[in-house]
Amino acid sequence: MADERTPRPKISVGEKDEERRDDAAQERPADDGRYTVADAVRDGAGRLSAWVSRTFPGHERAFWGAVVGFVAAIAFLVVGPWPLVVIAVFVLAGVAVGQALDGDPRIVNTLRRLFTRGNQ
Repeated sequence: MADERTPRPKISVGEKDEERRDDAAQERPADDGRYTVADAVRDGAGRLSAWVSRTFPGHERAFWGAVVGFVAAIAFLVVGPWPLVVIAVFVLAGVAVGQALDGDPRIVNTLRRLFTRGNQ
């Protein structure tokens, strides 16, 4: 048996790390192990956002504009005619708005070029 007077090695993490851990433990509510609907939605939204960022780098807003346009088109189709034309117009408008928000308004510039006088 070791002598009780023999000092044991002590490893300290540092005051800043300990304070950070204590603060984090106090800010968070106690985890009771439940996975709530809000947690599932947050995880799903995070995964979807990460997928969009990986798949359409630099054009995330154009993608979301297309999604919003598509949803608006479906809602309009429930009450209105010309389904294919309406879907195409809404999706195109959604992509155009998304591109404008991304700072790359290719569709708007193309339409502007097509409809200006003299096709300059």
